Amino acid sequence: MKKTISSTLMFAVLLVGAAVRATAAVSSKDIVVDFPSDLPEFAQRPTEAMHLYDTGHNEVVLYLEQDHGRKLSILDVTDPAKIKSLGEVSINAPSAFDFVQNLRSGWSVLIHFRNHSGFGVINFRNYKEPRLRPEPNYVHPANAERDGSNTLLLVSAKTAAEPEEQYEVISVASASNPKPLATIQGVKQRLDMPESGSIFLLSNKGLVVVRCLQRERAYEENLYDENDN
Repeated sequence: MKKTISSTLMFAVLLVGAAVRATAAVSSKDIVVDFPSDLPEFAQRPTEAMHLYDTGHNEVVLYLEQDHGRKLSILDVTDPAKIKSLGEVSINAPSAFDFVQNLRSGWSVLIHFRNHSGFGVINFRNYKEPRLRPEPNYVHPANAERDGSNTLLLVSAKTAAEPEEQYEVISVASASNPKPLATIQGVKQRLDMPESGSIFLLSNKGLVVVRCLQRERAYEENLYDENDN
């Protein structure tokens, strides 16, 4: 069953649709909202996280992380009006996880386990049978923060024994694997310069600057254009 609504009521429908008509699709001239009951059974299961993947063959699939990270359900969402189930695979992750950042290869993604056991990489090259590979280099509890398209910062959690943070700089520019670049211990302060993508870290041993060359070049070009005018 579908409801027809005017565009002026769109916002109200988005707010109350789930509560009032959560068992039926809602549509207007411009928008269609499909609820779980309108979608394949995989979409109706409890899900911890999602990841979209373009296979490169005019297909787009959506992975649904389920069963506390142990399974991925796969949906073909190439045509959102005709979403289809492609199956499910067991990956046996040690806990639920978050998708952190795509790697340069395009078919792999870095993930962070929520139980603080570390990181892993899921390879989607065979998109119907993704494979999980642990990354033992990143075993300390950390938060992952992006800096530009090719850099990832892992920030350790503060403890009573270690009141200052530790940063690890990871390059994700590789076509296959993340690469550790540096570990900065005893970070007392962090300042960001968003315009150039630079990060300034004040450590016990002095100042450390993390530079994102891609964003830095764009910043320099903008400065040149402004000065030229």
